[in-house]
This record gives sequence, structure tokens and C-alpha cells, in this order.
Amino acid sequence: MAYEEYMVVVFGAIIVVQQFIIYLMYVRIRQLLNEIDSIEKKIKITDTELENLVARIDELKKIKV
Repeated sequence: MAYEEYMVVVFGAIIVVQQFIIYLMYVRIRQLLNEIDSIEKKIKITDTELENLVARIDELKKIKV
């Protein structure tokens, strides 16, 4: 009977450790998603900004040629 009781305690401890690791992974995934959102906000460019950029590049090409 003692052997089974030790196994239950060991497996219970393993399950607790696994749950803690899963929680840490969840927290890290949330951090990475927040970083992606903040980077995405910095990278967004509107249509008018893109058109202005293309126009400026065309002007520079004409000046250099």
C-alpha cells in the first residue's frame, strides 16, 4: 500500500509542476502577443502616406536622372 501512496504523491507533484510550466508559457505568449501588437501599430502606414512616399521617390528618380 505504501508504494501506491508514494506514486500518487509523486504524480500529483508532477501535475502541479506541469500546471506551473503551462502558466508560465501562457504568460510568455501573452507578452509576445502584446509586443506584436505594439510593433504592428508602429508599422501601420496609411494609403495617403504610401502615395506621398511613392511620389517623393519618383521625384528623386527624376532629379537624379
